[in-house]
Amino acid sequence: MSIRMVEDLGAPIAVSAINILTKEVAPDWNEWAHYAMTGAGYLGGFMKFGGDFVKQIGVASLSGTLDHVYNRVKGGATRKVAGGRLAFRPAAYAGIRQTVVPEFENVRVS
Repeated sequence: MSIRMVEDLGAPIAVSAINILTKEVAPDWNEWAHYAMTGAGYLGGFMKFGGDFVKQIGVASLSGTLDHVYNRVKGGATRKVAGGRLAFRPAAYAGIRQTVVPEFENVRVS
């Protein structure tokens, strides 16, 4: 079986280009672009629409989609950081932090 230039090399290059473009131009849409590429690729392959190129789009974008799903399940909530991008925060904080409240700083525990 030989490598087909358009289907086997063009589709992963197209997925990588869309990934890089959405990260730079519209980072909020990067996750949804992966979902759309995977869904369209597998649905198109199932319905025999677009040939092997569309199917390979779904295959090439699946790892990014699974990574986004894993981060959603693991972390859940997001927060804004510098530049307007989203950053995943840990699901739970295991350590104990000491806080100082001005009203209680003179209280002694015996």
